[in-house]
Amino acid sequence: MKEDEMNPNIKLEIAVEIIARKIANASKEGLTTDDEEMQKLLREREKMYTGDKETIDKIVNVYGPEIKKKFEEG
Repeated sequence: MKEDEMNPNIKLEIAVEIIARKIANASKEGLTTDDEEMQKLLREREKMYTGDKETIDKIVNVYGPEIKKKFEEG
């Protein structure tokens, strides 16, 4: 199934998992809510939860491959 054919609810669920991992990784690297990168991720998470399609697409298409690469590297 192509990404553009994906059910929007499933896509949102995938985005939720990806952004959670992205935030967790940033936290493990020592970032706090005072850091701009963490604030950006938290803003994107909020936009995702409001159903912002562009943000959901970014999370799935940009952050998804980043998370996959980190996972494969161990």
